[in-house]
Amino acid sequence: MKELKGRYGDRLRVMRLDVSSESSIREFVEGLTDGAVDVLFNNAGVLYKDDMNNLDYEKVLYTIRVNTLGPLFLTKYLLDNLKKSESPVVVNTDPVLGSITTYSGTTSYSYSISKAALNMVTRILANDLRRYRIIVVSIHPGWVRTDMEGPTASVLPEDSASGIVKVVDPLDIENTGKFYDYTVEKFLGKAFRFFIILFCLIVLTGYSFCSIISTGNYIII
Repeated sequence: MKELKGRYGDRLRVMRLDVSSESSIREFVEGLTDGAVDVLFNNAGVLYKDDMNNLDYEKVLYTIRVNTLGPLFLTKYLLDNLKKSESPVVVNTDPVLGSITTYSGTTSYSYSISKAALNMVTRILANDLRRYRIIVVSIHPGWVRTDMEGPTASVLPEDSASGIVKVVDPLDIENTGKFYDYTVEKFLGKAFRFFIILFCLIVLTGYSFCSIISTGNYIII
């Protein structure tokens, strides 16, 4: 973070946020200006390796608070800011482990449950916010080499970021509510707003509690 701050100066603003806490989300939003939010990229996530033998009730609830309720309530409290944008987009990171259609097994009950619920959050928000022309989509980032997935993961953060850019950048309101896998999509797009997703996935390596927002000349983490 210090390296990025030194590189981008006033264009990069770092803020504290715990997406598992509604009060923290409110404080975060109150600390922003009342300007437009062009992109809300919900990438914060936790993953416990659990199954029927070691399920922990509190860990399951915590996973849902971070992975499902975090994106929902961030979108809620940032709605006025999103409505001020000319082309607002909400992107929810939703790996295929949350897919019901393609389900073939999981390494984490709690993670898959929370991400499947996030898919429904995406569909509900897409339907409800369409009247404001706010695009809401879910995207599978690939098996990315982060602290969560470990060093054996096959996709580098920068490769995932560039793939996501190509999927998200050309989206229009007719694409809202859809699930995308960047590894199979063939969208071609121009450079994304300040390469916001690139920053997001780089920061994700070591930072679980972050959501990234593009607000014109600022990137807020």
